[in-house]
Amino acid sequence: MSKLNAEERKARDNARFSQRVDERRTKGEDVVAYVLGNKLAFKFLTKPERHEFKQREAALEEEAKLKKQQAFQLKTEQELEKAEAAFTVPEE
Repeated sequence: MSKLNAEERKARDNARFSQRVDERRTKGEDVVAYVLGNKLAFKFLTKPERHEFKQREAALEEEAKLKKQQAFQLKTEQELEKAEAAFTVPEE
């Protein structure tokens, strides 16, 4: 197989992504989910699909942010409990 230059590789990859998006669209599969997993295929979405992609991406980012915040809060609460336990004197 001959080596491809950057332009030829880009053209080949674009053709593959376009074909994959079209195949999923004709099968009735979730094209936006595919693009969420592979952002290079974004340029082959239709306008409504792009809008849905941006909404779902924002929702996923918000969900990840919330999970991170909850994990941080839990860790802080656990550290606070440890500190309180270290300073409390057991009553006898």
